[in-house]
Amino acid sequence: MPELDILHGFEFLVLRLKGDYARHHWVPFPARLEIHPEAFAIGTQRKSYESCTVDDSPEFDYQDSLEPVAADYVPRPLAARKAKGKCYSRYLKLLKAGELFVKVRGKEIIFAMGLHAVRVHFGLEGTMIILRTEDYLEIVAQDCPGNNRDPAKAEQMRSFVVPEHLTIPGARKLNKLQTLAIFAAVVGEENTLIMVDHNRLLRLHIMSLSRPWTQADLDPGSLLWPKIWSLDHGPDWIHEQAAAEKALDQWRTSILAAEAKKRAPKGKKALFPPSLLTVICNKQEVFNGYGQHTTHDLLHSLGLWPTMPPAVLCADDKMYEEFKNALSMYARQYITDTYRERCLSTPDPNSPLAYNYKSDDNYLQQFLNVFRKCQIRMPKDEYNKFTKLGLFNPSHIIGKQLTSLRSTLYSNWDNRPRLSMINYHYLGTPYQYTEDELAHVTYKDVTVFQYTCGRNSDPIYSVIRAQRPPHWRYSVASVAVAKDARHAGFQTTIGPASFHAFKQNQYDPEGKGKPGRISIFLQHPK
Repeated sequence: MPELDILHGFEFLVLRLKGDYARHHWVPFPARLEIHPEAFAIGTQRKSYESCTVDDSPEFDYQDSLEPVAADYVPRPLAARKAKGKCYSRYLKLLKAGELFVKVRGKEIIFAMGLHAVRVHFGLEGTMIILRTEDYLEIVAQDCPGNNRDPAKAEQMRSFVVPEHLTIPGARKLNKLQTLAIFAAVVGEENTLIMVDHNRLLRLHIMSLSRPWTQADLDPGSLLWPKIWSLDHGPDWIHEQAAAEKALDQWRTSILAAEAKKRAPKGKKALFPPSLLTVICNKQEVFNGYGQHTTHDLLHSLGLWPTMPPAVLCADDKMYEEFKNALSMYARQYITDTYRERCLSTPDPNSPLAYNYKSDDNYLQQFLNVFRKCQIRMPKDEYNKFTKLGLFNPSHIIGKQLTSLRSTLYSNWDNRPRLSMINYHYLGTPYQYTEDELAHVTYKDVTVFQYTCGRNSDPIYSVIRAQRPPHWRYSVASVAVAKDARHAGFQTTIGPASFHAFKQNQYDPEGKGKPGRISIFLQHPK
């Protein structure tokens, strides 16, 4: 799922595009919104799914009369049929262009132009692609049934055919046309931004005003700011650090208050407390932008076990302050020049769908730490920090037992006693390490382990080998060396380059070039 690293990358790419246009033309970048309902998801009989919604709050006072439909305008038949009776049908007409503005907040991004703004949540594998407007118009001129296995649904969820000249010669053979499921486009005079998702989980939310949108509308503190973002997504850890830290402090207070109630004589505890990893990924009101891989790497940088109960973190002032400072510090690496130069470059402006080998390699090597890695290189100071905490010692229990109290744990569903066990209280008494355990070289290569607990549990990635307290999740787990994302081949993994639209144009390492010539696999741009 695109997380804060990807979203802030999108924002940078758009701002760079705007800057380039202004330097060449001496005017702001003009753009208009187009949507493509023929690509939208249709849901199932059991669960409906809306790919596009429209905000009808009083603040968004747009009227259709502000943009009359041209007399000669004919909507695309499939789009019109799919949009019939839907709130977004009004946006099938040719909308007026206006200056483009962009803003990211965690896992959401807003594009505003003219009278309209669209908020995008990219779902599991959605992405934004910048291409020339003439190429965009050529792509959307030809559609085909989508990638759904059910032919009837494939007819209703269409894709657009990528012309052959936009594919990469010599890329892996797919035995079929390359296609893109384009949900929306921000159409400029020279370049267009397309929102693409072959899984069709991408979501659009359109907000329209009776006046043109301005940059001030997208700045924190504006009158519209509280209205333009999802209610379940909180402050951004880069753009709104102070507000994010305030939300975090309130979350800490609620965690400690809930923990105090659990300790009351009549309180009943769940079998296991929730894990810190799960809470960070799910509670976007506080940790907006963080997901599985960013949270894993954040917690690794702090030397924390991912399934530590939040109450343990919140009860320790020193640990909590380090965690609080790290949230913004970790996020800010994705707005540095280093990240942008190494991971957001364009491999070939004439081939916007080219797979960016340089970006993918740099991201997986330099900006992905423990998540889906089989081995990492730890600097001496970091390695010794883990060693002094006993985190590499399989005989050590994280922290040190101070007191114990036998109590009964209750299940969540029938309120019956399920397990009688000892609750341990760990205060983090220093581990007694030896000098032989410490690193005396510049770095150490350390194995990353994948911990699993049952078929349906998400894997945990960590270099930590110490035992977990018995009341923590994954205290008992299957352990194996993690499978490395760098060995995933044609599968999508993590990073700005690893999306389906680009992976379609990845060279096949087993592909054969012309006799007497270098293999096509060795000719890709570095």
